[in-house]
Amino acid sequence: MRAFLRNFYLSSLAACAASAFFSSSAFASGGEHSVEWYPVVLHAIGYGDSAAHRWAPVASSVLITLALLALGFYFRGDISSSGDDVVPSERFSLRGLVEMMLDFVYGMAKDNCGHEYRSFLPLLATLFLVILAGNLSGLIPGLTPATVDISSNLAMGLVVFLAYNMAGFREHGFGYLKQFWGPVAAIGPLFVFIELVSHLSRPFSLSLRLAGNIFADHLILSVFTGLTYVIAPSLLMFFGLIVAGMQSFVFTLLTSIYVSMAISHDH
Repeated sequence: MRAFLRNFYLSSLAACAASAFFSSSAFASGGEHSVEWYPVVLHAIGYGDSAAHRWAPVASSVLITLALLALGFYFRGDISSSGDDVVPSERFSLRGLVEMMLDFVYGMAKDNCGHEYRSFLPLLATLFLVILAGNLSGLIPGLTPATVDISSNLAMGLVVFLAYNMAGFREHGFGYLKQFWGPVAAIGPLFVFIELVSHLSRPFSLSLRLAGNIFADHLILSVFTGLTYVIAPSLLMFFGLIVAGMQSFVFTLLTSIYVSMAISHDH
């Protein structure tokens, strides 16, 4: 595992350096503004300038979805061809990276989502991989991540909101609504108001936190890429790699905590 992580970090640094070099070259040759490819492609197929920028996050999401589907088919084929050989290799590989991420999400679900944690694995793994892939796409010159757009993040936040409330009703039935009333009946209406505000704000807080952090990281990287060349942008891209992973972790962890609170019997 140590050898795998060492190779992963070295590969990440090399990728960040290469991306920083091409980013600097693109910025220097492009003048004051770097090129954003999603609006360019949408404009080329008939969208107006305004519509192209509005639909750019959707194009980014579609690209990420296709990339993850290809990764899923590759991973499934690799697992099938391995047969009974389940010993992980110490060499850095795409399969090993996917296994490491899925094992991480598996542990998170097992720790937070109760005895039926396996039923929440598809939701948590999908959120983690989609957000991580979206964040990482922003490190590629000219590709603006979909996670920098509040509407894309809000869609995921609403999915989380529906998922954990459905899990609560499945676990408790209509008794799930008792947690909104609080422990003291006399001030139950006040608790209802507080709980409703708390629950309704969760999709927005998830969305704003993710969008704000990714926007700030993307903005800082763009500024330094225009001012300097390989070294500083490379370090910032490696920092961006950490931010991408951390924000994916935070979004997924909070989702698992919301599920845990919804299905908990300690109300």
